Amino acid sequence: MAPHQSCIEDPALADQPSEAQLAAKLRAALVRCASDKAWRTRGVWLQARVLLGVGNETLLLAIERGTLSVQDKLPPLTAWDFAVRGTAQAWMQFWREPPPPGWHDVLALAKRGEMRLEGNLHPLMANLQYFKDLLALPRGQA
Repeated sequence: MAPHQSCIEDPALADQPSEAQLAAKLRAALVRCASDKAWRTRGVWLQARVLLGVGNETLLLAIERGTLSVQDKLPPLTAWDFAVRGTAQAWMQFWREPPPPGWHDVLALAKRGEMRLEGNLHPLMANLQYFKDLLALPRGQA
């Protein structure tokens, strides 16, 4: 590394995953979950369209009577019920095993200002443990 680059690039950040990589990690975990019968059973009464934001990257998670589908190429003005948006840092810390204190829960991250919960939060709150477990799926995965 050239001497002048050390002032511009923080070596500690060099190995940090990009927003796209983190969104891909979340998408992969959700796709794996979609084929799991236990998850379909847990969400059998749930119907929601959830926008998930990892920095500037977005995914749409559609849950229809327990069946999950994930879409990552979203057209403009895509409809959703509620959104969970967070910084790349928030998702990285949330998925650490174990997560640091204060980074362990979506609601804790919203309180810290690292994540935002937007839209109609009734489906989220009515199925809070389902969504907490779902969003934590990538936790501890390399």
